[in-house]
Amino acid sequence: MSIEIQVYTGGPCACNGYLVRGTEGYVAIDAPLGFAEWAKKKLPADAKVTDLLITHQHFDHVQGAAALAQQYGCRVHACMAYSTALTLEDMARHSWGGGFDVEPFCVDDAFGPADIQGNWGGLSWQVHHIPGHSPDGVAYELPGQEQLFCGDILFAGSVGRTDFPGGSMSSLVRGIREKLLPLPHTTTVHSGHGPDTTLGEETLNNPYL
Repeated sequence: MSIEIQVYTGGPCACNGYLVRGTEGYVAIDAPLGFAEWAKKKLPADAKVTDLLITHQHFDHVQGAAALAQQYGCRVHACMAYSTALTLEDMARHSWGGGFDVEPFCVDDAFGPADIQGNWGGLSWQVHHIPGHSPDGVAYELPGQEQLFCGDILFAGSVGRTDFPGGSMSSLVRGIREKLLPLPHTTTVHSGHGPDTTLGEETLNNPYL
């Protein structure tokens, strides 16, 4: 079965949010600012968004989470409960100015810092906990479909920055090497910013790995 994936890019940091079509509805991965409005225009009027999967709670990935949950009544899944310590919005306002506020949202399923499996939208998912960019960082894999949604863990030619609170380059790189690189090299990597890549491309050419 081929997987239908749509991407939205928006918010102050040009963050990617994704919609994946499953047999029971759509699953969203991250929700940048404006994501809910885009989804409403993009999807049929009777479409269901069953779940929102959050890769980590930095402000740019969750500014549209509350609006999406209210609009579709979807369940929100994340490694940890909602926390302003994780959103970094206070730090962002202090360091970079305005435009970084996050409307509080409820995490219905805080599954903790462990690798788990889930069935969301009628699709089977594997969750890989990889801290280093953020303590709550996770990647969502669709096993057998060779699709990976990794937030800011891994980018085309780079990895997530580790100078935020709780950051660790050694933890980030170790997690990528141990949990992601053993996956099929033809796996498409959908990152939180920038273009798609593949695990094979990053294994060969990413200078951090």
